Amino acid sequence: MEIIPLCFESSEDADTLGLIGKELYTIHLPIDNSEIRPGEDVTTNTDTGKFSTCIVRFDTEVYCPLPLFKMLFGEEK
Repeated sequence: MEIIPLCFESSEDADTLGLIGKELYTIHLPIDNSEIRPGEDVTTNTDTGKFSTCIVRFDTEVYCPLPLFKMLFGEEK
């Protein structure tokens, strides 16, 4: 498992989104990890059908190791 730090937008929090902490998330990142920038907005959705926009909290340019890339996007193309 890898960790992707995210932050809610200023008008949202776990309560306003009805999150209880047991959800599974899908984070929609660009296929090309070089396109991910610190502070970028990404869309997330949960296994319960809730959608939100979150801010990527990488503080530096993204480094995506090959095992994480394969986990997120399948085998190398």
